[in-house]
Amino acid sequence: MLSRVADALFWMSRYLERADHVARAVDVTFQLDLDLHGVLANPVELEWNALLSLLRQPPPQIRDGEHPVGAVQRWLLLDVSNPGSVMSCVNRSRNNARSIRGSISPPMWRELNKLYWRLSDAGLPARVADSPHDFCEETQIGVLLFHGACEATVMHDEGWHFIQLGRHLERAEKVLRTLESTFGLLERSEAADLPINNLQWGAVLKKCAAYEAYQRLSISRVEPERVVEFLLTNADFPHSVRFCLARIMQSLTEISGRLPDRCDDDVVRTVGRLLNDLVYLEDAAFDGDRLHAFLGNALSRCARIGNLLQQQYALQ
Repeated sequence: MLSRVADALFWMSRYLERADHVARAVDVTFQLDLDLHGVLANPVELEWNALLSLLRQPPPQIRDGEHPVGAVQRWLLLDVSNPGSVMSCVNRSRNNARSIRGSISPPMWRELNKLYWRLSDAGLPARVADSPHDFCEETQIGVLLFHGACEATVMHDEGWHFIQLGRHLERAEKVLRTLESTFGLLERSEAADLPINNLQWGAVLKKCAAYEAYQRLSISRVEPERVVEFLLTNADFPHSVRFCLARIMQSLTEISGRLPDRCDDDVVRTVGRLLNDLVYLEDAAFDGDRLHAFLGNALSRCARIGNLLQQQYALQ
């Protein structure tokens, strides 16, 4: 496969996964803000600024007459001058797809193009200031439809595996960053804070599309240590870091045409070591500073995986 095509497939998928994550995070924060309104002082500062920190975004410039929350929502969802906004990510994904129309199926292009035009429709962005829910929901449904078309209408060949690489590497990184950004919640132990902590850890699960799956396994209140363990190490949940790394390893071995134990590539070794660390992660690793160090190290290794993919397959 030409590196140009592999590059476009990888980034088409990665940008779309990024748009999905940002939309979900904004929607969850909006709902959490409503739940905490009147309970905490200044939830705008606590929750929306925390979201900006999670997404590595600077505070937006507030326009005349604009509410601070509305400014954050506009900046993260609509503002095309922000390369990390949902609209920017969908547009970049669409541009990559358009450059390789012959390498994706017509239903894939149709779903991605429909998503772009639905989000660009004047009526939907106009309602973001009042409620971002509809915009965020359209984004998430559009991404699901795109991936459904991808699963069902293209050969699961080398090109499909580059799509999976972009999707799962972005997803693993975002789950790790979500956990790292909420690490401070682990230190809260006052009994009076338990209802608020439950809401906030429930929001962590929802940002990772994991709330319902977690509840099926843990029919009880949301417990931070179990949330962290679930999102890091569950082998069967599609948004866990372990699941994503296993899919990355599978795609890398399929692309190379060699069994995992016969691959000597730096990227395969890096993925394999991080995956093994998660498979054999000890319970003590979920405590305090050890967890914080592990999350930071895992994020660094995910960044290294991206760099090694770029070097090996000329992905830009």
